[in-house]
Amino acid sequence: MFRSAISRTVASKRLSMATQSRNLASCVMYVRNLPLETTESELADRLSKYGPVYEYQFTPKRPGDMYSIAFVKFYSGDLPSTIEELASLPHPIEAEVEDVTKRCSDAIASLEGSNFNGRTLNASFANKNQPDAIQFNARMAVRKANDPMFAARMEDRKNRGKEQSGGSSNQYSAGYKDGFRDGLQQAKSNN
Repeated sequence: MFRSAISRTVASKRLSMATQSRNLASCVMYVRNLPLETTESELADRLSKYGPVYEYQFTPKRPGDMYSIAFVKFYSGDLPSTIEELASLPHPIEAEVEDVTKRCSDAIASLEGSNFNGRTLNASFANKNQPDAIQFNARMAVRKANDPMFAARMEDRKNRGKEQSGGSSNQYSAGYKDGFRDGLQQAKSNN
């Protein structure tokens, strides 16, 4: 009886700690057919009403491009002040994932087919299946900073991918697979 009361208290404490800590859920959309001279602030003006944006990424401009593509990463939760704190956040909770996915979906609906400086935009989800992508990228950055061997291995893979593809890296996810495998092994050893 006494033991079960203690285990219930411990389980309750863990649950309350998990719900009190703010996780960071993210959702990425892409916007296609933007004018080449589009700036981040112009796009931010159209998307600011849908909530906070972690980053805007524009594809590199190449000769002959007729339009630009931007990737917009929305997030929910509170951003920590350091990358180490960001990397240590637990996975997002379902309510936050649903919230950020809804806001991203609303942004897509408003941009799809709309006119932007004389061009008709196309918008869609870019990555709906990785709601903790911001935390994952932070974990990778921290790991690269703390483990020079890992950073060198990732750089080597990146360069090998560029050589095989003739200059552009199509194998950018190779390092992430190592990160997932190593993270899983570490999690298993901690349990």
